[in-house]
Amino acid sequence: MSEYYQIDVVAKTTRNPLGYVPFILKSIFKILTSNYDLIHAHYVPHSALIPALLKHIRKKPLIVTFHGNDARIFPWKNRLYRWLTSFVVGMSDAVIVRSEEMKEQIKRLGIRAKIVVICAGVDVEMFKPIPKHLARKRLGLPSNNRIVIFIGRLDKMKGVELIYRCAELLNALFVFIGEGELKINKSNCIFAGKRPHDEIPIWLSASDILVLPSYSEGLPNVVMEALSCSIPAVVSNAGGCPEVVESGKTGFVVPVGDTKSLAKAIEKLLYDENLRLKMGLEGRKEMIKRFEVKKMIKKLRKVYESCLRE
Repeated sequence: MSEYYQIDVVAKTTRNPLGYVPFILKSIFKILTSNYDLIHAHYVPHSALIPALLKHIRKKPLIVTFHGNDARIFPWKNRLYRWLTSFVVGMSDAVIVRSEEMKEQIKRLGIRAKIVVICAGVDVEMFKPIPKHLARKRLGLPSNNRIVIFIGRLDKMKGVELIYRCAELLNALFVFIGEGELKINKSNCIFAGKRPHDEIPIWLSASDILVLPSYSEGLPNVVMEALSCSIPAVVSNAGGCPEVVESGKTGFVVPVGDTKSLAKAIEKLLYDENLRLKMGLEGRKEMIKRFEVKKMIKKLRKVYESCLRE
């Protein structure tokens, strides 16, 4: 087996639905004309449908990865969506999901499939603690405030409105990283927009707590990144969040949509520095032990090699 894989990527490069047209045409061309050993399609059925339809022509292994709502919401909208998802899963040689919760969702389809749980993992060398005073100085953030950070799209599904309610109740600075229309004009809320990925460790290290009260999630990278920076997280009991955050040990898991529980958990961490530091240290240990990205790469390689052997 070769030590390295050569990877040819076909991707949709715009949020515009019309972007699917060149993406589909390029996918068909690559599948029918390129020299390759296997296909790995991300998001079902959007990127995986064409490879599944054409699989009988090239007869190459097909691996598909579910990332979140494509497993948790899409198949259950109507019969057509369920059929499309079931068709792709049935044509796949291996199915990768980001969390155990997503694995159970796919099993509900009732199709025999090889399902493997592999999350994206976290680069613990990139996401490591930076002294808080240095991180805040670099970002121009106040040195004395307690800071709660949210990183993600500013929309309802991420529970942003719940954070705004907490901001009205708690004496803290709330920092929002990401794009979206769901913003408010409030003195203790800062909107920094979308930031480069290599800047995120600085923002996390400058903060005291990460908060992610989503209504639906796969297994969010940002939570792993926060814990890897020794920043405890308060998350909702959605998707794979409870598989990353051990409530009471590396942060708190609260019921979906429960503002009161969310505010209580944030307040507890904000005003108990010893608990906050202890949870942060435990969080980094857990990320190194369970979610380090090199471990995830090894798992993915085993899936590739298994499909190629079979």
